[in-house]
Amino acid sequence: MTMVAFSNDNTFYLGIQNYPETEVEIDGISINGIIRDLFKNELKLNVKEVHGSWRESHNNLEKGTIDALGLVTKNTVRKNNILLSKPIFSENLYVASDKIPLDSPYDLMNQTIYVFKGDEIPIKHLKDFLEKNNIDANIVEVDNIDDFKDNFYLDSEFIALKSQNRLLVSFLAPVCIGVNKKYEYLLPHINTALNKKYSKKISNHFKNLPLYYQRERFQNSLTEEEKDFLSQKKFITTSLEDDISLSIYIKNSDKFIGILPEYIDKIASIIEIPIKYTYNGKKWTYIQKKFKQEEIDFLTLSTTAEGKSSYIFSEAIDYIPMHLLNHIDSGDYNVGVLKDGKSQDIGKEYFIEEDMKIYNSTAELFEAFKKDEVGYIISPYNIYDRDCGKQHKDIKIKDIPINFAFSKKQKILRDIFNKAIAVIGDIDKNEIRNFVEIDQKEYVLNITEEAEEKKKIWYITIFILLVLISKIVFQKKLTKALKYDQLTNLPNRYLFNEFCKKNDFIKGAVIVIDLDNFKKTNDKYGHSKGDSVLSEVGKLLLDVFPRENTFRISGDEFYLYYGDNDLLERLEKLIYLGKNSNIITKYNISFSIGYYIKNNDESLELSFEKADIAMYDAKKINGFSIMQYKK
Repeated sequence: MTMVAFSNDNTFYLGIQNYPETEVEIDGISINGIIRDLFKNELKLNVKEVHGSWRESHNNLEKGTIDALGLVTKNTVRKNNILLSKPIFSENLYVASDKIPLDSPYDLMNQTIYVFKGDEIPIKHLKDFLEKNNIDANIVEVDNIDDFKDNFYLDSEFIALKSQNRLLVSFLAPVCIGVNKKYEYLLPHINTALNKKYSKKISNHFKNLPLYYQRERFQNSLTEEEKDFLSQKKFITTSLEDDISLSIYIKNSDKFIGILPEYIDKIASIIEIPIKYTYNGKKWTYIQKKFKQEEIDFLTLSTTAEGKSSYIFSEAIDYIPMHLLNHIDSGDYNVGVLKDGKSQDIGKEYFIEEDMKIYNSTAELFEAFKKDEVGYIISPYNIYDRDCGKQHKDIKIKDIPINFAFSKKQKILRDIFNKAIAVIGDIDKNEIRNFVEIDQKEYVLNITEEAEEKKKIWYITIFILLVLISKIVFQKKLTKALKYDQLTNLPNRYLFNEFCKKNDFIKGAVIVIDLDNFKKTNDKYGHSKGDSVLSEVGKLLLDVFPRENTFRISGDEFYLYYGDNDLLERLEKLIYLGKNSNIITKYNISFSIGYYIKNNDESLELSFEKADIAMYDAKKINGFSIMQYKK
């Protein structure tokens, strides 16, 4: 790359935002440090730093009193006044609080939310969010948001990450480096530097910030005794039950997958002490024996009356659903439960004691279920159908807590775990649940492959080709099942997310379609009729739009991307087909359609939000309706 030469007399004024968050060091460098390095060492400019607040720095850049500023959000106002680099990453907008719990939009009802004075675009996003959720809240504009962080405040993701209590409002904007227009020739060099290494550095720093703040909150909560305890610990031991959906042991790689190991690994990263898994693959009864002998520091156990008499327990780290599973064609009314577990307590609520059969481990419980020794089982684990070939029903009974058990001598360790659990917020829990869901689907694919490999041993050479063919066909079907909605045959949310990642800044139309009166159909005629409506809508969409860009997101909501110029003709055709469909008209279903024509400098996430707003405007019109989002 050809460098721009600057003499010592040519001072380049670099804006530095004076916020503690911009000077947080992870792996020895801060966000401001990365920006300094780019301009000083990579571009070799004669840099003079100009420090100021967020607002002062942006005003200085727009007035031309500084030459560049890192981490500028991309919007129309700034685009007209300054030059922007390629997007480094995309940032969301949050309502947050350092002190007040914030689990859902309804926690904001009749509350005050503090916002930066004159920050038009974020304030508009907040108002749209409140209106969409029918929330009445008082928005107060202030000069300095830092004075109000114990209350509810609105800020970008970079700042809001420091607060444990956060609620996503909307996509905010891509984040770029802003440059004074007189340095237009510098922009290609900045983009090259970003592509070379600096985009990755900034993105990695941003990705690691949540854990940094969790560790900070955790350390601040510890007593001196607890700090001393951790300083003397080289590692902590635990063990998990094998072959259940909460913790599945992968023998080949000697690791566990599932929600329990994810939470345990999360706690290990917060307390910065390794947690080692011991007695992998051993029977659960053997592991419990070792725990009673205090050879294991903690286990995941149910908080039953018997358990509480023997151990002390952590706070709940999460809640999982308990299921009543039964074979439809089984005439056996006995129910299998796990000894000294929550399933045994729940069984006593719903079944008479004579009908209950008690098992020592989950593996024994499922084996009995497969062999028809019991017609019902109560369990939190619903991945069993990889082994159970019979038709079955799955009914959720109630949610139960996940707790860690410790010997009564381990009170300090229990208290340390409670403080680590306290800094894990709902956003982290949702990320863990989503990651585990994908992980388990991959596991189903893997065990299918392993089963096919074992079969080869028993086949003679002439059958090998047939086995391989059947394996490939089955894998394709299973992969399709994981990526396509089985009811409408449309790509699902997983493929939608993949589409957005690969095509974030393409140009074209984004469309949101919602079915009117669908809930009434479900409630009045039952879910089977609702399913027939959804299946019909899937067929109509495929008659009009390409399958690869048509997604069923959830329930009766569909997202589409369309890049050609005949959009209105196609939407009119869809409405024509809907009005002439016997199933659609029979149940008084109609389509509310919102669309937005996006440019290639807008993200798909933001564009679909705009299409969603247009869809809600379309709903205000009775019957089949189309509405375009306009600025």
